Amino acid sequence: MKKIMKFTRIALLLLAPALPAAAHDLWLEKEGGGHVLLQGHRTSAHAGAERVPYAADFVKQALCFDERGKSRPLAVAAAYPARIAGDCAVLFIAASSGYWTKTAWETKNAPKTGIAGVLKSWHSEDSVKRLNRWSARLAKPLTPGLEITPTDDPFRLGVDDKLRVRVTLDGLPRAGVSVAYDGATRGATGEDGTVVLKIRHGGLQMIAASLETPLEDGQADTLVRAATLNFELPGK
Repeated sequence: MKKIMKFTRIALLLLAPALPAAAHDLWLEKEGGGHVLLQGHRTSAHAGAERVPYAADFVKQALCFDERGKSRPLAVAAAYPARIAGDCAVLFIAASSGYWTKTAWETKNAPKTGIAGVLKSWHSEDSVKRLNRWSARLAKPLTPGLEITPTDDPFRLGVDDKLRVRVTLDGLPRAGVSVAYDGATRGATGEDGTVVLKIRHGGLQMIAASLETPLEDGQADTLVRAATLNFELPGK
């Protein structure tokens, strides 16, 4: 009986979500003359606390872009939640929760080196891009990382309208990437890196994509990149 219970426990752990960081939404909300970075279960497709804390050193970079695509770095104090001051056409945040290692008994926020019984390990990288204003230049990627970019002005859209977005890595279209809207996968990118989504409500829009690739640094098996696109439309 004990052996059966132990096997059942291990089987359930193996079937559980392997990437805890990917289960959390990451988004930027306006606050005063700037923005605040929040993590939690913002969308209806996710269950759990609406806001979940992250480490004070979670944010690695903040970039403010104008309508011409010109960037300038912004200072971010090590704190939760991170508050970023600045009037930006686009605010881009790069963040990381570091290395994660999963065994049959637990998931640790640490590299796999020195840990027994490793089932899976990964390094997590996150980014959030919030659009506040639009220009034709902003239809192109702004960073070399995993990024989601509307191909046309999203602020002209309303509920039930269609939005085409492109997913890029190193500035190039990435095919076969699953794209979610409000936490639910709505499709995968084609050869041109694009997918078409339907706007389902006003207010804050949450579009996300993730990509897992091999990592050969000896500390994790894979690199897991997650990117989120935010913008706001009238209504709720």
